[in-house]
Amino acid sequence: MTQYRKYWNKKMETLPFHKYEEIQSKALLRELQYIWGNSRFYDEKFSNAGIEPGEIKGIEDLHKIPFTEKQELRESQATTRPLGKHAATEIENVIRIYSTSGTTGTPTYIGLTRHDRGVWRETSNRAMWACGMRPHHIVPLPIGTFFIAASYGEAIENLGATLVPVGVGATDRLIGALRNLSANYLLATASFPLYLSNYCKDNGINSRTLGIEGFMLGGEPGAGIPHVRRQIEETFGADVRETMGNGDMLGLMWAECEYKNGMHFVGQGSCHTEIIKPDTGEVLKIDEGVEGEMIYTSLDRECQPLIRFRTRDHVVVTQTSCECGRTGYCIKCIGRTDDMLIISGVNVYPSAVRDVIGGLAPRVTSEIQILLQESPPSVKPPMKIKVEHGEFPGDLSQLKAGIEGLLRKKLIFSSNVELVPPGTLPKFEYKAKLVKKAYEDK
Repeated sequence: MTQYRKYWNKKMETLPFHKYEEIQSKALLRELQYIWGNSRFYDEKFSNAGIEPGEIKGIEDLHKIPFTEKQELRESQATTRPLGKHAATEIENVIRIYSTSGTTGTPTYIGLTRHDRGVWRETSNRAMWACGMRPHHIVPLPIGTFFIAASYGEAIENLGATLVPVGVGATDRLIGALRNLSANYLLATASFPLYLSNYCKDNGINSRTLGIEGFMLGGEPGAGIPHVRRQIEETFGADVRETMGNGDMLGLMWAECEYKNGMHFVGQGSCHTEIIKPDTGEVLKIDEGVEGEMIYTSLDRECQPLIRFRTRDHVVVTQTSCECGRTGYCIKCIGRTDDMLIISGVNVYPSAVRDVIGGLAPRVTSEIQILLQESPPSVKPPMKIKVEHGEFPGDLSQLKAGIEGLLRKKLIFSSNVELVPPGTLPKFEYKAKLVKKAYEDK
């Protein structure tokens, strides 16, 4: 078997801390110098905050700059077409435009120059390599071309693997690629393997005969949850790694290595990260166990550079060193701060509810649905949850009581669980919808 190198970009992925700070600071100063005078949005933002050119000396001064909010970007694009007041280059320099999914509001449009495309491709290749994708892999891509994930196709080709663009909603073509082309690696959302498993079951296909060697999964929390990972690996006989990016910043910049203890940051030189307390904005020191909201600052972006962008992704640091040799710290994404529910003063993330309940597999499947009776985030207890039981759940009344007790113990809230047969709850090809706004049906 061909022996491949361990890293895509060893120099950047194994930077010692002092060198990392030096590279990040130099890149930040270059980016700020570019932004001043090129982005009307940031010229006004810095002026309103009383920040003068040259006042920021390096990464240690980044906290002096105010955050950039998603709503600001929407307003920027609403008033200045096509790419917003925060765009820092003319449209003739833009070679590609993507759109966010718009699941949390009006979609925003992301433009890339030729240089930006190269930066995205580089960090995506670092992530893909860390997750185990190699040139011998044949990769059918079940992702739409308009959204950010379409950038993965070019990165797959650049890595040397073989791209098979099958698109969204084309599971039959995907199965055909796996069978007829011996395709063997999938990059998809965390929900997709479970959707594919049900598709195979409904069509009399043995999932293990498809020949899938590995899954690289992202787009939502899930792949890093132990019982979800175990279920996918056992169903397909494949390795599962988790990855993450941000549409407004970089397509991919977090990736799990073979040790699977969270996703490494692999965006060195292209992006700078901070973790803050979401309620106060306080910057937290990166240490194992630290939990908060992820903040991004672009370091090498021409079209739409963003400074201290609030992602609303709620993460926890899982480790700051790893046997693989990568020095980028590792995280798991718990959920989004704007998805958070508050029950009797307790903060609860829907993905955490799924994580706890899924620990009871195989008595339950991985499918749940939280039923909200009124507008979030406040939820009056007990929280109503539909849970799919497994094929052989045992005593259902005992299982119901067990789930409710486990949620009370682990997440500190009371619940009213309704058990439903397997296959009852909707399955999603793209992203799972764990919350149903039942009050809208009244």
